[in-house]
Amino acid sequence: MRICLMENDWRKCVLRADSREIIKRIPDNSIDFILTDPPYNLGKHSTGNIPLPGRTAMNNDVAEWDMVDFNPEEWADEFVRILKPTGNLFIFTSYNQLGRWYNCLDHKFDTSNFMIWHKTNPAPKIFKAGFLNSCEMIFTCWNKKHTWNFISQAEMHNFIESPICMRPERLSNPKHPTQKPIGILKKLINIASNEGDIIFDPFMGVGSTGVAALELNRKFIGVEIDKEYFMAAKKRIDEKLSEQDIFKGMASEDLAIYKEAETQTDALQDLDSFFEKVNIVFPEEKKKESATLQPIIKWAGGKEKELDYILPNLPKFKRYFEPFVGGGAVFTAINAEKYYINDLSFELTSLYKNISTQNSAFFDYAFAINNSWKKAEAFFQSNTVLVDKYLEYREDYISKVELRQFVRDFCNEKGNEILKILEPSFAKMKCVLKAEMEKNLFRKMSRMRDLEKEKYLLPEKDLHDNIETAIKSAVYMNYRNLYNDRVLIESNPDLYCALFLFIRNYAYSGMFRYNGKGEFNVPYGGIAYNSKTMDKKLSYYCSLLLLDKFKETKIYNMDFEAFLRETKPTKSDFVFLDPPYDSEFSTYAQNEFTHYDQERLANYMINECKAKWMLVIKNTDFIFNLYNKRGINIRSFEKNYTVSFMNRNDKKTTHLLITNY
Repeated sequence: MRICLMENDWRKCVLRADSREIIKRIPDNSIDFILTDPPYNLGKHSTGNIPLPGRTAMNNDVAEWDMVDFNPEEWADEFVRILKPTGNLFIFTSYNQLGRWYNCLDHKFDTSNFMIWHKTNPAPKIFKAGFLNSCEMIFTCWNKKHTWNFISQAEMHNFIESPICMRPERLSNPKHPTQKPIGILKKLINIASNEGDIIFDPFMGVGSTGVAALELNRKFIGVEIDKEYFMAAKKRIDEKLSEQDIFKGMASEDLAIYKEAETQTDALQDLDSFFEKVNIVFPEEKKKESATLQPIIKWAGGKEKELDYILPNLPKFKRYFEPFVGGGAVFTAINAEKYYINDLSFELTSLYKNISTQNSAFFDYAFAINNSWKKAEAFFQSNTVLVDKYLEYREDYISKVELRQFVRDFCNEKGNEILKILEPSFAKMKCVLKAEMEKNLFRKMSRMRDLEKEKYLLPEKDLHDNIETAIKSAVYMNYRNLYNDRVLIESNPDLYCALFLFIRNYAYSGMFRYNGKGEFNVPYGGIAYNSKTMDKKLSYYCSLLLLDKFKETKIYNMDFEAFLRETKPTKSDFVFLDPPYDSEFSTYAQNEFTHYDQERLANYMINECKAKWMLVIKNTDFIFNLYNKRGINIRSFEKNYTVSFMNRNDKKTTHLLITNY
């Protein structure tokens, strides 16, 4: 039985148990950062206490666990399995284990490296017969797009220097021979994880990693098999939680469970109890929910809401074909041996291919755009003088002309700061950000005043939201301007695809419209989009579950009939059809779909296609008559639209579910 970690208010889970059993219960892709200090296998190299002439022998014993043969190879696969695609793995180790960790992990990650912790006060060498044991190694590995929070070049050295853990931080009872300084652990956690992330330490010791994680507002799962160390870790972590104001007055059992289990069975039962308390579910009970993929992107006519009608009516099949894949709501919800997906939109299929191949150039641009969106918010937060100046305008302390001049002067004075909203990779590209910032700020403030005169004074929060919208609209317009650059389309397809993804996420209601010149002209979505980022979407695009699906998927950019004739679905296959609707608005991504195309589709599916197929489409007399044939089953259901596109959609309309089985 494995667990599925879900978002909730829990802070820690510390357990006295054998972590070899606990780690098996942790689900795939659920841990953000593994930071741990496993046994070093130094026992066989120890020479015991060092005798000193006329003095008590110097203690040179190693810990009991280092007498046990610890094999990194037994842990590597589980570490890889539970770590998120964006996660990091840091392992304190020694010279004799470094090569073993490298051999079993390097080929499983995009990058492996190591850090050196230099101890400024190591144990002395009494006889001066060798080097001091002043360095400890940290083996590190990660995949592309991993979490990385360096601020300056100075922080990027793979070298850390500090004393070993000393009193009063170091515990004397029990004394842990390898207790790590919290300062070192906090530095690593800060670099390799974000607030709210789950930090996992399967060799918790006296809980230093847990204390460091809680101090940095992370969640912590720790496992320790030794009773004395476990109780010390429990005490330290509880004390750290009690210091944090947000948790004062809360019972410790509401935040974690840490029972003293005397047997392995009891420990696993304690683990189950903790999961129940924090509303963690078991995949065996909710298998479909835990394994469900989301659509790739928001798309006009997407079928996410129709899955309740589509999925129960599927036939049995081996391979899956979709000539109009769109946002992929049905593709991601269906399980098959192989997948063949197609769309006439080159932009859309480019996105699918970039995700499938994990194209680093595309992801670099997408992450850069996403970062600029966050920096736009930071720019607003540091320039609330804009709100103050608007209030002066509202109270008639300054005129509209003076407001315009203020906005112009503000944008000129803050010109460099405005341009720094964009990431360096955009520095040499055509930029209208400053001009759009000036235009949007003045326009928004003018409209706000007109609205307040007509209706009522806006609350302070609404004032802030509107001015932030003006700033983010300027960023949006800058990227929209690049998206409409035809030279860019041809010269930098990776950037163009990243811009397409951004526009799809932030255009008003996800609409795609083009003017007579073929330029995309939908405005920014507005206040409701201000807090939206692409963090989760980009993380999802790198998730192993999705990438596993793409391993079995072939992607095409063709006319639907050419696609079907080339791929040749057979009797054991299934084709799902979601073509453009029969309406006056039948253009998707600048590709028209006429009555002739509807007739071509119906003719091929009814007369030539050997596979079972299902078509979902809006009901019109034309469509109904095309498919009202012997051997074709037609059913109907209602669909309610949440957005009306230029009043072209009825708010409630009948849809047809048409099958040849």
